[in-house]
Amino acid sequence: MASTLSHPEAPVQTIPPAASRTPRWTRWPKWILLFLVLVWLAGAAVSLLVRFTPLQKKITARLELAFGRPVEVASYNFTLLDGPTLRAQSVTFGEDPRFGHEYFLRAESLTVRLRWQGLLLGRLQLGTVSLEHPSLNLVRNSDGDWNLAEWLPKPPPSATSNVSAPAAPAVRFRRIEIDSGRINFKRGEEKLPFALVGVTGYVEPAGPGRWTMDLEAIPTRAAVIVQQAGVLHVSGQMGGTSSRMRPAELNASWSDASMSDVLRLARSSDYGVRGILTLMMNARTSDVEEDGWSVQTRAELRQLHRWDLALRPDNPSVNVIAKIDWNPKEPVLLLNDVAIEGPHSHATASAVLSWIPPPGIAPNTPAISYSVRSSIIDLNDALAWLRAFHSNVADDISLRGFAALQVASPGSASEMPAVSLAIQQADLTSPRLRVPVHLGNVDFRYDRGVAELSPVSLTFGTSGDSLHMETTAKRGAELPAFHLAGNLAQARDLVVTASAFGWNISHGWDLAGPVRCDLRWQDAPHLWRTPPTGTVDFGAEQTGMSLRTPFLNQPLEDIKAHAEWKPDSHHISVSSAKAFGADWSGSFDRHDAGGWVFALSADHLAAADVDRWLNPRWRESFLDRMLPFLNQRLPTNAVTDNLQASGRLAVDEFTLAPVTVRRLQGDLKISGHRLALGNARGQFYGGNIGASFEADFAPVPSYRVNMDFLRVDLLALSADSPTLAKLFSGAASGEISLNARGAAKSDLLASLACKGKARINDVEFHNLNLLESLRENAARPGTSLFRQASATFTCSEGEIKFRDLLLLSPSAEVEGFGSLDFSRNLDLRLRVLRTEAADRSAPASDYRLTGPLSSPEISRIPLPTPHP
Repeated sequence: MASTLSHPEAPVQTIPPAASRTPRWTRWPKWILLFLVLVWLAGAAVSLLVRFTPLQKKITARLELAFGRPVEVASYNFTLLDGPTLRAQSVTFGEDPRFGHEYFLRAESLTVRLRWQGLLLGRLQLGTVSLEHPSLNLVRNSDGDWNLAEWLPKPPPSATSNVSAPAAPAVRFRRIEIDSGRINFKRGEEKLPFALVGVTGYVEPAGPGRWTMDLEAIPTRAAVIVQQAGVLHVSGQMGGTSSRMRPAELNASWSDASMSDVLRLARSSDYGVRGILTLMMNARTSDVEEDGWSVQTRAELRQLHRWDLALRPDNPSVNVIAKIDWNPKEPVLLLNDVAIEGPHSHATASAVLSWIPPPGIAPNTPAISYSVRSSIIDLNDALAWLRAFHSNVADDISLRGFAALQVASPGSASEMPAVSLAIQQADLTSPRLRVPVHLGNVDFRYDRGVAELSPVSLTFGTSGDSLHMETTAKRGAELPAFHLAGNLAQARDLVVTASAFGWNISHGWDLAGPVRCDLRWQDAPHLWRTPPTGTVDFGAEQTGMSLRTPFLNQPLEDIKAHAEWKPDSHHISVSSAKAFGADWSGSFDRHDAGGWVFALSADHLAAADVDRWLNPRWRESFLDRMLPFLNQRLPTNAVTDNLQASGRLAVDEFTLAPVTVRRLQGDLKISGHRLALGNARGQFYGGNIGASFEADFAPVPSYRVNMDFLRVDLLALSADSPTLAKLFSGAASGEISLNARGAAKSDLLASLACKGKARINDVEFHNLNLLESLRENAARPGTSLFRQASATFTCSEGEIKFRDLLLLSPSAEVEGFGSLDFSRNLDLRLRVLRTEAADRSAPASDYRLTGPLSSPEISRIPLPTPHP
């Protein structure tokens, strides 16, 4: 038997796991949360304590003591979360009765941070006071006192003062913070329209009786809408208002303010000025004058221009730097050492602003006296100002030269300021000018209604082509006499030069050619308001002038005229002019304020030429006529309603195709775009005519003619019409009136309406023997002879209608009626009443005459069969 030896196994011991421990840092949130809950509960408890215990009245009394005004609070809240803080809702601070009965300060909420030291000692000590959406009324009463006087603490008494004074109270709070506030201004009970909104910043004490502030606000005015009023920023130190804010040093700025809004705030109107204003001021209390202030200001104005003109890179900019002396006790503001700076110009000035207006000025209206003592003005800077505030100034003109200007305010508001202007030559160049323009030395003075100008010349190219202006003073005369004389080879140079500066002196009339003038103004304080005396010559011996007007399609050519200007009359003598296809001569006269009276004569005048000159359709382009829907402009002659003239017109030969009137004379009256010719007489184909004519050249012209004629030779009249030549003869008399409207010939014919009557003696029809044709009921060539013919007629819708037609001959009497259209086609009904060959008691026969006037057809109209 085999035996096996083995070692016994040791028992295994199991070690129980160690118990896990919670880290201590995980317990801190619980404690923190517990602490915050306790703090919140403590704050809620204090809030309840304040609301429902007499402690509320004590806190309100403490606020009244701190602000020096009665206080009303809707409710209080207390919190310890961000330090001991007391929050009052709907707070109103009452006003001192001396300044009115409205509130002094009102805020949605007032937050006061309390000092721990005071709380631990059982005292209520105010720290930082925060006002949310406050509204403050700043009032100045009739005594000149401000309602802030008792709010801010008074300064300590002077160390050298021998008068005992109560000790200044300690500062009652550490800091005042303002968020989204408003400041209103009042003068006694009157609330001013100005206010500051969006007031944000702080005020805090900087020592006994001194305060530091840093505030921002946006200015506004009641009933005025502003878009970019800018931001006001005030910072610095000052004393209390009861010490008249002395001593003080404040820095103020008004930045990013639109000029239009600045003017709206100041004057309720922006006057059409656009630009940006930046204003900076440093104000200090004066050490020399009691209650005085010394203010250093700097105003920067950029991109100035008129409201309806586009912003340009060269819009003017200017800086105004001034020192202001102001004493609140005095109604005067002194502006000393004023410096005005432009890009290349500068000036020094001074001004006084007084709130005691002179007689004749409304109360509370400031009176301003000012003076510009010295200046140097670059004329290109002046040109930039002109471009910014005057339209149509050319971009390609350049003005070189400098001017010196001095200005002094007038003695009364009704007077103009005294001005002294000196220019040491100037040159104007531009591609649009035919020749360069040179201005000589200018020395101009204006004072108390008297203007003085040293001799000055304006030269166009050469020295012989210039205008000269000067003044002469006679002994005993109150005002000097101005004298303008010169000779221009091309009057258009003056017109183009003025138009380059945006001045339309021609008012749409283009005058070209040589001109000479010799004009004087006597006793004329304002040249532009007083007519001159003297002479003007248009045209030269060899060359005449040309004139283009807005209401004529073609220019007047070869004008040679002499004009005399007198104090009570004007006379223009025209030796020659070409217009309306005719050669003209005559005169124009005007007395006092009446219209022009003329006497004109022409060699020949054609209605077609008048239409070509006056009809607005002659000015339309090819596209306007072919594509009228592209032309949005109404046809108009652009004749001004101020044009008033009347006079006598004589024309040797007037043609209204195909007829002609010779030695036509009449009274012509022009009133704006209306023209009337009356009492017209002329020779008309061996006879005489009298007529009146009215035309209204409105967008749709209208015409009206009344005419009577006597012993007109029909043979000569028909000879001027190829289709009617040698068809008629006789002597015609009668009357006719016509009306038509339209700008085109087709419109005139379509609208033509007329009526009249005519009588013709010794009538002959050369292409038809009418009586023979009627007897044979067929057209027979030959001549029709009638002792007399008469008819009344009307015309409309393209045809002439005859009534009461009567033809008398020794052997027959023919009556009829019918029509003749504008294409000369007849449709007449005729009746032969008696003949020598037939029995007078026989019934009359009716005939119809139709077809072309040159070869009509005749047919008998059957008589009705009598009834049995």
